[in-house]
Amino acid sequence: MALYADKGRNLDAWLKTVTYYSQQKTEMTEQSRSMSLRHCVGVPDDLGDVLEFRIPSANAADKETEHAALPPRGWNSYDAFCWIISEQEFLESADIVAKRLLPHGYEYVVVDYLWYRKKVKGAHIDSEGIDLIDEWGRMVPDPERWPSSKGGKGFTEIAKKVHDIGLKFGIHVMKGISTQAVNANTLIYDYDKGGPYMEAGRQWRAQDIAIKEKPCAWMPHGFMAVNTKLGAGKAFLRSLHKQYADWGVDFVKHDCAFGDDLDEGEIAVVSEVFKGQQNRPIIYSLSPGTSATPAMAQKINGLANMYRVTGDDWDSWPDVAAHFSVARDFAAANMTGALGLKGKSWPDLDMLPLGWLTDANSTQGPYRACKLTQDEQKTQITLWAMAKSPLMFGGDFPYINGGKGGATGPSAGAIASGVRSWIATGRKGEIYLAFFNLNNAKTTIWAEIADLSKAIPGWKIKPPCKGTEIWSGKDFGVMKKSVWAEVETHGCALFVLNCN
Repeated sequence: MALYADKGRNLDAWLKTVTYYSQQKTEMTEQSRSMSLRHCVGVPDDLGDVLEFRIPSANAADKETEHAALPPRGWNSYDAFCWIISEQEFLESADIVAKRLLPHGYEYVVVDYLWYRKKVKGAHIDSEGIDLIDEWGRMVPDPERWPSSKGGKGFTEIAKKVHDIGLKFGIHVMKGISTQAVNANTLIYDYDKGGPYMEAGRQWRAQDIAIKEKPCAWMPHGFMAVNTKLGAGKAFLRSLHKQYADWGVDFVKHDCAFGDDLDEGEIAVVSEVFKGQQNRPIIYSLSPGTSATPAMAQKINGLANMYRVTGDDWDSWPDVAAHFSVARDFAAANMTGALGLKGKSWPDLDMLPLGWLTDANSTQGPYRACKLTQDEQKTQITLWAMAKSPLMFGGDFPYINGGKGGATGPSAGAIASGVRSWIATGRKGEIYLAFFNLNNAKTTIWAEIADLSKAIPGWKIKPPCKGTEIWSGKDFGVMKKSVWAEVETHGCALFVLNCN
């Protein structure tokens, strides 16, 4: 079962009428922004599989003419494999995505960071001197983990195999230039001329363009900014990203260039490269350290297709709860579905750490179940959908459908509390209404039907309404005055309403 939401309706009114009961009546302490639902929310066959989303066929024409017309969906290797994933593991995962998730709109498979790092004793995320670079200082895959890259092929063969099964291929890249290339003082490649970059009668090298006082905040020994005011600095970035396009890359996740490490110059250069890609459009995704704000997003408006608005999201309730206010703020700033590179752009709430996982900064592959309770997992996927975040599943696949027992979520208090509510309109006149219980106790949440119009300018919603709750499949029948639900601790209720 799938429910298709309206295309292109951004609703930004306050929903003021939701209150909750615990043991006594209490007024809601924090209100949420309303937002239209562009994702199509599907009901899972069992609670272990919470990723059933479909792309409406009505949007097919838009997808052909507008880049990132919908928030991108796919799988990313980080939450399950950290940086140590191998070619075999990646291709096995891609095959599962093609068979099981592609029919629901999940089309990208992305190799996350450090695919160029040698997996040797003592290697870690900020290791120095054990990466693979070519003669021009550009990162290349480690052939021990990526055998098909031997002979200077890069990810060409991997990309072809991914394309052959109907998917699109993505990679994670870091800002600027690597410390290793700077230490080696490699020549800068002029992609257009096919040789060393020449200007002012001389060849330019890595140390000419590196800004050593601007290292990546979370990988200071690994990468640093380049001077994009120099022709050589721009040439280096062009040589990197044109090579990725030559490999057949469809999605680039550019890290340490947004948030605290915001580098408008580098983003503009890379965006210009991708803007010129006519044969194979590339989704341009930005990733921060922390502290991304709507003001930062407005600075790069039109240059990217998605951008992370939080630090890493892991499988803990405080991580999930912290996203409610962030999502609200970006919606309030009208950044959802705003102008993007050759199309639209989307605030990204980060990967979905569901299924079988590893740990942050680990050198161990997937070994444990997601720690979120089933209610917390449903809350996460519902918020991501209602906020129109890109959906990038992060877990390993063999255990999604019950291969291992579930884990109990943490008991620590969340960063946020109270209740929240988001509202959306559907293409056929239906209303989507989500209640979220951030409290540590089961809570009754409701909204007066007559007040819903206040959250949706231009809509006249009058009772009675017929309603169904999506996750449970429960038919609530005719609702004459209010919509209500008893919502479990850290849980949610998602209604589709047909009124008038």
